[in-house]
Amino acid sequence: MTEDELARLYAFVEAGYKEPSAIGRLRGAVSKAVAGLFPSRGEAGRAGSSRAADPWAAVYMKGRPNFLVPVAACRNYALFGFGETAFDAWQQTARQLAAAPETPAGDTVLARFARTFRPQTAAELLFSSPSVDVPESSPLWQLKTSEYMYFWPWSPGLRRWPTNVPQDLRLYNHGPLGDRILELEVWRLKRLVRSIGRNGYQPTGADSIRGVLFMLGDELRFVIAAGFHRVAVLAALGHDEVPVELASGQQRLMSLDQLRTWPLVREGVFSADLADLLVERLFAEDGSEMAARLGLGPGKDGA
Repeated sequence: MTEDELARLYAFVEAGYKEPSAIGRLRGAVSKAVAGLFPSRGEAGRAGSSRAADPWAAVYMKGRPNFLVPVAACRNYALFGFGETAFDAWQQTARQLAAAPETPAGDTVLARFARTFRPQTAAELLFSSPSVDVPESSPLWQLKTSEYMYFWPWSPGLRRWPTNVPQDLRLYNHGPLGDRILELEVWRLKRLVRSIGRNGYQPTGADSIRGVLFMLGDELRFVIAAGFHRVAVLAALGHDEVPVELASGQQRLMSLDQLRTWPLVREGVFSADLADLLVERLFAEDGSEMAARLGLGPGKDGA
């Protein structure tokens, strides 16, 4: 695809798989022009923003305070991790592109990952050994990854992919990925690697990294709800910490003592035991275990 075609596809996906209206395109052009008139002030200069001393302080502050979390504490939608020894296909691909920007999309770790990791059900997506961990009677075996977008036990509900979104344009956090989406993702990572490499990461309200905090004993995890591409690139470029915000409309801090109140546990989609096991995996694994089973290592070259 050409640069213009990729840009249009990106706008389409980012708009929720809808063609932006004429007014929307005008607003975008005006916002871009206005932003170019003023120097970026980074996260500290955002209107109404505040900095929390640590994640625990952020939980109790009003508004959307930003704070730093270790890259190694971040997890994506499918619970792959970030950092030197962890594995995330987007992070490994960003490392490839930082070293060799002209790497074809089909030769990236992301392409290999999408060809190799193709869970068909929620059970296969979320659990390391689904045939052992998840009983045959569990509803998780009936939830198709091609039909539903989210499967976390703490999610407000199951969210289906809109029927108007073609299968080959759906951005999954696993395989298969359509050729156009794969090319778009590599293009997007390449642009982020170039931008962050040159200018650093200076988030605005529109492109901040948002998620939910999990606590288990003295440990924490930050499960990303928005901005996992940015986390992947920051990790690939060697950042040890990332500035984040807590997602709005969700409980800010999760812990196991709340497990039986989580919506999809109460609805019976997850048993309490499976929800507990999923949280255990969230803290015990960082994606490298799954990568080893897939034949995809966590090394810097993505091998």
